[in-house]
Amino acid sequence: MSTKSTKNTLLLLTILLCVVVLGLGAYTVKFYGEVQENESQLKEEKAFIEQELKEEIKRYNEVLSEKNILENELSDAKEHLEDLQKRLDSNKITQSIVRAYRIELTKVRRERELLFKQNDSLLNETERLAKLQAETQDALEKATKAQSTLENDNKALIEKINIGAQITASNLIVRGVIQRNSGKFLNTSRANRAKMVRICYEVNENKLAKAGTLNFFVQVLNGQGKMIGVPREEKLSNGESIRFNSRTSIPYSNKPFNVCELVLPVQTFEEGTYTVNVFHEDRLLLTSPLVLK
Repeated sequence: MSTKSTKNTLLLLTILLCVVVLGLGAYTVKFYGEVQENESQLKEEKAFIEQELKEEIKRYNEVLSEKNILENELSDAKEHLEDLQKRLDSNKITQSIVRAYRIELTKVRRERELLFKQNDSLLNETERLAKLQAETQDALEKATKAQSTLENDNKALIEKINIGAQITASNLIVRGVIQRNSGKFLNTSRANRAKMVRICYEVNENKLAKAGTLNFFVQVLNGQGKMIGVPREEKLSNGESIRFNSRTSIPYSNKPFNVCELVLPVQTFEEGTYTVNVFHEDRLLLTSPLVLK
């Protein structure tokens, strides 16, 4: 009875051992399959992360190849991605590493989106400011040109006004004359009879001219260009000097004013052509020949 019981016990143990061995083998096979599946998933995850990193680096390269404002920040972010890529290649892949890289990849994407947005915003603002500067410069150039044109127009107008305000004279009449005892003057063209030269002219009306005392000078020149009589000389307000035979000052009130003067020779007149010039200050107003035979 004891021997039979022992055999039964051994048989039972053998059966249990077989069951355990079979179970352990099945678990080992299942565990190995799970390990293989996990490794395959990790490799896929690693390949996905590597591809994502490459795409991110590519995006940075594209942006850096164009004009940008945040060049230093973009370059630093790109270097960080390249460093992640190198570390991913060198590390033994595990689930915790994959998880860490996924978190880092999410963070990198957010930073990239923020940097790109800031860069685009700054570029747009720079373009807007550049456009505004160009428009401002154009407006300034137009204003400067308009101001220059206005200044030139003002100068031209002032010149015209100054020219218009200049004193003018007309109706110059030059005659050789004889004065009778009665004081009346008789005209003569004979050199041996003429005793003096009578010069008459009219100072014209000019509303733009400055009213006040005006000085006029008369020159009588012989055929050799020398003044007859006793020439005099006077220094003008502009520093110039003028030589003359006769000087007349009139109270000018912007209205016509008639002037007559007499010029006497030192000796008798000689036959020939004389020239009579009338000046206002140093500006020649009238000139006329006088022929004495």
